[in-house]
Amino acid sequence: MTDVCLILEGSYPYVTGGVSAWVRDLVAGLPDVEFAVAHVRDADAGEAALAYALPDNVVSLVEVPFDPERESAPADAVPEAAVYHALLTGPAGSLAAGVARDRGRKLLLTEHGLAWREAPLGSPKCIKSSGPAVPRGADRREVVERYSRRVLEQARETYAQAAAITTVCSENARLQRTQGAPRALQRVVPNAVPTAEAVSPGPGAPRRIGFVGRVVPIKDVHTFLRACRLVADQDRNAEFAVIGPLDQDREYAASCVALAASLGLEVAFTGETDPEPWYRTLDTVVLTSISEAQPLALLEAMAHGLPVVATAVGGCPELVRGAGLLTAPRDPRATARALLALADPELRRRLGATGRERALALHAPERLLAAYRELYERAVAA
Repeated sequence: MTDVCLILEGSYPYVTGGVSAWVRDLVAGLPDVEFAVAHVRDADAGEAALAYALPDNVVSLVEVPFDPERESAPADAVPEAAVYHALLTGPAGSLAAGVARDRGRKLLLTEHGLAWREAPLGSPKCIKSSGPAVPRGADRREVVERYSRRVLEQARETYAQAAAITTVCSENARLQRTQGAPRALQRVVPNAVPTAEAVSPGPGAPRRIGFVGRVVPIKDVHTFLRACRLVADQDRNAEFAVIGPLDQDREYAASCVALAASLGLEVAFTGETDPEPWYRTLDTVVLTSISEAQPLALLEAMAHGLPVVATAVGGCPELVRGAGLLTAPRDPRATARALLALADPELRRRLGATGRERALALHAPERLLAAYRELYERAVAA
């Protein structure tokens, strides 16, 4: 029996991104804790390559096949563990709730993005790997609505079973309570970011503006690109980059490349890459998402002393206020105005310094690791 079984979907260790990186850092930061990983995947999905090498304390990785017709995954495929830790609601959370209940174990739930909030925002396949595809000729809205109702039901089921519920920002905690999460079981554990070297682009260098994140609809890269066109019209020295994987929704990524071309905009699309070297070359990091929790990309930029521009969604206002500029979602003009305001080097310096101070003071990895070690120990002792 392992110490902790992580029950995941659409993330670690098969794809990169915020939740995957969070899990990677959790298991690496607790080397004395043995983890099993149960990953819920579509039953008809092909073999997937690992995006991360598994550390020695991840003692098993099993794929739990999800049956979209029955909307279920087999509990007997989940490894035995002292504690079950689900990283989201929906099918993975529902599976974890059932396993913990039937085996008499404690369930810890951690939510970054709230699946029941994000499911209505776009094609479920863009949000979670087990979301239903929209059959040819079917009413897409009806499919998404039915799927969204089911995910909400599963979230409520998971909240009711969990012995502890963590999330990364107070706005998420508030929303969880609207669907039955007991306040007494909640805990906000902010995301962590390691200490990073402060960057300061030299005088006279072109302004380099970068979007950092997955190129998927919920990140609304189209708004970023349209804002860049408006900035380029007034600042011919500005340079733009989209730094993140293009293979998580190939159709949407292709639409972004096509949109940049139609706008006559030169943009570097990096594809899958380590963003760390890019932070050392950027002047500003932008995130134009229509839904977020507490984005690691913004935290990483802040740790480097970079000012950020972000949409005022989820936990972004709590994270960014005073360290960057907030804009309305789906508003290219507002994003462009913020980027043009940051042409002022003194404003960039001041906001960047505030962000770096906040990241180092409140988001040290040691704080997160201590919080989850305590939660695991408490769950075993209960």
